[in-house]
Order: sequence, then C-alpha cells, then structure tokens
Amino acid sequence: MTVSRNASHIASTLSASQRNNALAEAVAEVTKDYGDKAVNAFLDALKGWFNQRDYQAAAELVDYFQMHGCLPEIARPAPPRRRTSRNTSKADSACSANAA
Repeated sequence: MTVSRNASHIASTLSASQRNNALAEAVAEVTKDYGDKAVNAFLDALKGWFNQRDYQAAAELVDYFQMHGCLPEIARPAPPRRRTSRNTSKADSACSANAA
C-alpha cells in the first residue's frame, strides 16, 4: 500500500520540482516507518510501478536518486527583467540636468 499510494502521488505531480518533493517525502516516510534498509526495496518497487504505467519522468527520477543518493537540482526560472522606459520627456531630462 505504501508503494502504490506514494507512486500515485508522485505520478500525479505536474512539475519536476513537485515530483522531487513528493519523492523526498516518500523516502522520508519509508525511512521513518521501516528504516534505512527498506529504502532500496521501496525505490525498486516504485520504479517498477512507474515502468508498468509508462511514467518515464518518475522512473528516471528514481534511477537518478538510486545512482546519486540525492535528488537532481531543478533550475529556477530567471526572474522577469524590468524594462526601462525609452521615452523620457524633455521635461524629465531638463529636471535631471538641473538637479545635478
């Protein structure tokens, strides 16, 4: 039941960061409830569940975790750049010049 519940939750995520968080929570839950020795069997079962249902991104995430012992970092989108106005009025230019 632990595998199917967590696998379903991970598979239902819409973004890579949500998928990472869901897997981290699942591993933490298994570790707490069953100990460190159960994690590899749990991850193998998850990967099997994902492969049977063609959830490739989730299966690859489990592979990555098993190979590296950590979750991949997700690149954060760059913040939107603020555009400066090109249309300054002559009054603005005059005020800037007078203020200096």
